[in-house]
Amino acid sequence: MSSPGLTALGESTRLVPANLPAVFEVLPPPGASIRGSDCVATVLSPSKTKVSARVTHESANGALRIEFVPSEVGTHIVEASIGGTTLVGGPLIAKVYDSSLIQVTDVNGGVVGQPCQFRVDASAAGEGQLEISINEGEVPNHVQVVGGGRCLVSFTPEQAKPHLIDIKFNGETVIGCPFVCSVADTSRVLLNLTNLELIPVNRPASFHITVSGGGAAELAVSVRGPQGELPVRVTGDIHAGFTAEFTPNHVGAHTINVEYNGYPVQGTPFVAKSYDATKVAVGSVSKGTVGRPVQFTVDAGDAGEGNLEITISAKGHNIPTQVHPQGNAKFAVSFVPAEPCEHIINVSFNKMLVPGCPITVIINGGTTGPQVSLGGPGPLHMPNSLVINHAGGRLEDIEVNVEGRWWPPVPGPVDTSVVFV
Repeated sequence: MSSPGLTALGESTRLVPANLPAVFEVLPPPGASIRGSDCVATVLSPSKTKVSARVTHESANGALRIEFVPSEVGTHIVEASIGGTTLVGGPLIAKVYDSSLIQVTDVNGGVVGQPCQFRVDASAAGEGQLEISINEGEVPNHVQVVGGGRCLVSFTPEQAKPHLIDIKFNGETVIGCPFVCSVADTSRVLLNLTNLELIPVNRPASFHITVSGGGAAELAVSVRGPQGELPVRVTGDIHAGFTAEFTPNHVGAHTINVEYNGYPVQGTPFVAKSYDATKVAVGSVSKGTVGRPVQFTVDAGDAGEGNLEITISAKGHNIPTQVHPQGNAKFAVSFVPAEPCEHIINVSFNKMLVPGCPITVIINGGTTGPQVSLGGPGPLHMPNSLVINHAGGRLEDIEVNVEGRWWPPVPGPVDTSVVFV
């Protein structure tokens, strides 16, 4: 290398944007009289392709101006020489970058007090410095480098308002900025779900949603039952509140989700359990006998979750009832009637009467033979009687024997009569 040689004016290694003119200036040896055409400049791209360069002479400071337009991201090597005299310190280095190749993803909404995250991928943009600010620096952010020119940015919003994300690369604003992160305060949303623990099928179920503090509110309500999504109708406004209504059509768990401005509301997902009282089956029972157990079955296996109530009454009063679980929501029920009268069976599931109820059971007396009733003691020499009650009996089948001390009132034949009632 000849001495004293060419010297670079300014930094010999620079960051240069792609697709814009890149300029380096070099000074010839002191006292040398040269023109732009005397300087030979070559630019080699990262792919080893030569890039066209133009050299001009600056009369103001006597420097030679080397200008080229790089289109490829990466390190470009710039060589310059005059009559065999090269640059002192080696070639010039142009580190070309392209901020338009930076990708910003996962900029979603957020919730007050909860961390928000988004990703920045500068792997294809070249070498440079990344600057990130949120709401003009008012909200602190943390950058986690994940390698390969990629990073994960997180911040925690303290206010329910749009947060503006600005990103610069080597001082250039990244395309798409500012990115907007909508932040909501889900604590403003109150749900009244008290009536939804157990809900009957094929009947509308509803709950109320209140949004405090006014302002815009985008509510999204979804209900998923055992067979998939169900239609949900939301009515109302921000002032009076909103009502969400849906109709379950299958027994089982229904998952309710409520989102406010795109974020789950506290308390959701909520699980409501639907039931069908018409699926409860009561076994056949029609009559019984005083003093003997009367038994029947209740099967609630297909009815869903809930409370089964069984009552048996006679003459308006409940009587003791025994309920024995058999497994799989099946029960054996028994009672012992004490009176020969109608007994009423009521079975309800979650306060709803099941099909066939109330059931009337006829209870007969405890004996099956004829019943005899006497009028009691009577005076001497006066007629007396007794009553024989035998449903379905015949007069010729009845034989009455009277035993005791008895004297005919007068001599001669005596007639004794029996009246069949």
